[in-house]
Amino acid sequence: MRHFDAPELLRSFFRRSFWLTLCFAALLAVALPLLRHAQAIAEYKQDSLAIARKFLAKELDFDLRDMLARKNDPLIERINIFMDYSNLVEFRIWDRSARVVYSFADPLVVGKRFPDDHELLETLTTGQPSTEIDEADKLENHNLREYGTLLEMYVPVISGGRIVGAVELYRKVPPLGILNTQNLIYALGALLLPLLLHVFFYGQFKLASLKLVHSGVQLQQAYSSLVKTSLDSIRSMVNALEMRDTETQEHSEQVVAMAVLIGHQMGLSTDDMARLVIGAYLHDVGKIGVPDAILLKPGPLNAAERAIMETHVTKGRDIVEGVEFLCLGADVVHYHHERWDGTGYATGLAGENIPLTARIFALVDVFDALMSKRPYKEPFTFKQSREIIRQGSGTHFDPRVVDVFLSLSERELNDLRAEVQRKGIHDLVRQVTGAIFGTPKTNMCDLKD
Repeated sequence: MRHFDAPELLRSFFRRSFWLTLCFAALLAVALPLLRHAQAIAEYKQDSLAIARKFLAKELDFDLRDMLARKNDPLIERINIFMDYSNLVEFRIWDRSARVVYSFADPLVVGKRFPDDHELLETLTTGQPSTEIDEADKLENHNLREYGTLLEMYVPVISGGRIVGAVELYRKVPPLGILNTQNLIYALGALLLPLLLHVFFYGQFKLASLKLVHSGVQLQQAYSSLVKTSLDSIRSMVNALEMRDTETQEHSEQVVAMAVLIGHQMGLSTDDMARLVIGAYLHDVGKIGVPDAILLKPGPLNAAERAIMETHVTKGRDIVEGVEFLCLGADVVHYHHERWDGTGYATGLAGENIPLTARIFALVDVFDALMSKRPYKEPFTFKQSREIIRQGSGTHFDPRVVDVFLSLSERELNDLRAEVQRKGIHDLVRQVTGAIFGTPKTNMCDLKD
């Protein structure tokens, strides 16, 4: 991440994380009151059931037939008292056959059977109490409908170890609204706490991020300085080689510039452009291992001397492969004397098996040699050199590279050579390799194909 992107990235992170936090807080603000409401209802059910069971365990020890015959007046009196303090509106006793044997609120239903009361039948069958908050809309409850929503409870009556009946109670439900004061406090806390935590943690994250960005800027500056020093070292190495080989002075800079021109025309990627430039700059580095007697010989080389001269490509590859930055040029250094038809050296690769960067440079290297003065020849004209390149298409050179080269005019190439002689190419090399060297990498040689 470049340092000038950091403020905008932080703002973008804050906006997105804030809205996510707000959505979470809103959901929490809704969920907590709902959960608290559900908990309050559950607690009310449990408390009501505990009160009813405590009363029934103490008082409900009688023969249900006595209730039906109205012979248990003391119990009825105690039921009336219980009804007053427990907020109940109905106290109904059922026998095993689902017949009402006592009703506090509606004596008219006593003696009647209501076999369709599923909650009652379930309690009579399982012996388990049940509680439910609902509208009193059953057939036997027509006189309770004025109360609206009630808590309905069924408690089994057990005598001699068996279920002999059940007690049905209806209790008023106190206001348990979601929007009560307590739930509003829960909602407000659920809304504000995540937002406050977000602001706090974002502040900590921002401080850490700015420190990291500052460290990154310092690292970038150190890395850029290292890259500049490395490129300066490459240039010094090339200058030393060209001073040793008087035939090729200024050759490296000219071929690098032309290679960049053709590479752009062919749409090379950033990585491949870096490979091409570094390789073009160092293509003859292996000549450092060639004896002066062969390297500086004014006449043609014999077969043995040529074999030694040809080793400069493998020596050059060995020099650059293990060196940071220089390793990018290994393909060009090693394969720039290969030929499209497979008759080149040092490995005899043919066609597209030769790396594209090496195919481009092979043409550039030959063209610059044709256009340059040598002790054994005068420079060819542009027209002559162009014709030799054209004739080498499909044998010496990649036809596609030749087509791109032939599309260049003499004026373009002359202007390029003149600019190189006037300004050099150090800035061009740094510009082309800047994208790939602009960010530190663990191992630059990992970029090799």
